[in-house]
Amino acid sequence: MRINKKLFYGIIILIIIVIAAAIIKFILVSEKTRILKIINEGRAAIEAEDVEKCMSYVSLQYSDDYGLKYLIVKRILIDVFKEFDGFKVLLDNIEIEVKEDKAVAAFDLRIIVTLHNQPGYFVGSTESPAKIKVYFIKERLKWQVVKVSGIRMPDL
Repeated sequence: MRINKKLFYGIIILIIIVIAAAIIKFILVSEKTRILKIINEGRAAIEAEDVEKCMSYVSLQYSDDYGLKYLIVKRILIDVFKEFDGFKVLLDNIEIEVKEDKAVAAFDLRIIVTLHNQPGYFVGSTESPAKIKVYFIKERLKWQVVKVSGIRMPDL
């Protein structure tokens, strides 16, 4: 079976274009942009009450000042999502600092929850947002959250 030369060269050119586009996208997209995308996707996952999507951004090495680890954070998310009817996450003043394979994102956070059609602040308030820092490490070419600080643990 013979392959037409034009078809063969056409396929080779298409493969080269696809590979070049992937390389350019990987090189041109800044690390700050990638982290900002993770923050926004995490916000959307919380609002959708999608535990698995939320946890996909969290490293198995997660450990914070409260002594929380990955599995405990997952359990807390499950319980909180069951407790409330809806979530609205508001982020402001996002600043991201990247140093090699580590990064810190600092921002103002408010989380409004709904319970029996009554909204209320779960994190932060109208006058005073929570000042959050999210610490990332780069694992297997993707950024993962290893620590969050600035959130006071609510009594559930």
